[in-house]
Amino acid sequence: MRHALALSWKGLRRDLRAGDVRALFLALTLAVAAATMIGFFLDRLERGLTRQAGQLLGGDVVLEQSRPFDPELRRALEDAGLALSDQVDMVSMVSAGEAFQPVGVKAVDDAYPHYGESVVDRGDGAEALPRGPERGGAWVAPRLAQLLGLELGDTLRLGQAELEVSGVIEREADPSAGFSSFNPRLMVHVDDLEATGLIQPGSRIEYELLAAGPPEAVEAITPRLERLRAEGVEVQDVRRDRPRLGSALSRADRYLSLAGLAAVLLAGVAVAMATRRYVERHLDTAALLRCFGARQAELVRLFALQLLWLALAASALGALLGLAGQALLLSLLGRLLAVELPPPGLMPLALGVLTALAVLAGFAGPTLLRLRRVSALKVLRRELDPLPA
Repeated sequence: MRHALALSWKGLRRDLRAGDVRALFLALTLAVAAATMIGFFLDRLERGLTRQAGQLLGGDVVLEQSRPFDPELRRALEDAGLALSDQVDMVSMVSAGEAFQPVGVKAVDDAYPHYGESVVDRGDGAEALPRGPERGGAWVAPRLAQLLGLELGDTLRLGQAELEVSGVIEREADPSAGFSSFNPRLMVHVDDLEATGLIQPGSRIEYELLAAGPPEAVEAITPRLERLRAEGVEVQDVRRDRPRLGSALSRADRYLSLAGLAAVLLAGVAVAMATRRYVERHLDTAALLRCFGARQAELVRLFALQLLWLALAASALGALLGLAGQALLLSLLGRLLAVELPPPGLMPLALGVLTALAVLAGFAGPTLLRLRRVSALKVLRRELDPLPA
């Protein structure tokens, strides 16, 4: 096998001067470039939407109901490899002096948030904090501070508890869109809820259990999530409830996929034509090798290895062109993208190599197999074994 690899490599280096080999290389490169460019773009878009959905939802899985969650469920989620965070949402009345204002209360624990950071002004300008308010403190929305005339260090009353205004919320890590979001936001620590006395029978309260973890952990609890849905628990799964693409971006997605497929097919036609000329040029070489004792399988393996070397080189160059192409594509479509995209992954590279091999096998393979029909007598009689038209 090592001898066949060395011989095929030498033969390919000699054949690089031929126009058919250059055309074959160019066609494979364009096919890989088209596939990897579209693959890089769609892969980054897919992962970006998934990551954004996790931040918007507050976790990879969000469970919501009107009563506290069962400890057994919490253990099952933790055993699956998910990190948990408790959150309670409600609408209540808050007061400061003689002023009253309905607010949307969000009570969070020490594990908040799973993703992202909240931007809060605590007196030294806005800063990003990967946590919620401390016990005894409260973060207020700018509109609430304006309505009640609150400043940092002031005290407000929520139910029966008095809390100190310790921050002004510029942006939440997970902006929710529930019924409480219509009122100014008040964020407190979940341990302060008991002192407020607001949790009473009949109170309109949303208990949320936010879970975050790797995709395989989320996949492992899918049957349990289906049972929870059947029991009336509202389940939001990042795989199903992520933000949808806008109409313009959706059309671009479909157009790019179709354009990539068309480019690969056109490159395949060029590969088939170049391979035909390649095989015609090597008929005499194949007949001579048969005279030296080469078997039919050895002939096919030798020339297939030459094309495999060519495919690997085309894959490397095509992948680089695809990487540059997707960067250009992002610059053109940047204004349509409402998400921050992660860096390119490795999966499109594998897709590019598979594209080159698939195009080579599908469009060049049948023609290459005709070398098995070459007879050793062709050295003396050139009219033998003509390549079928």
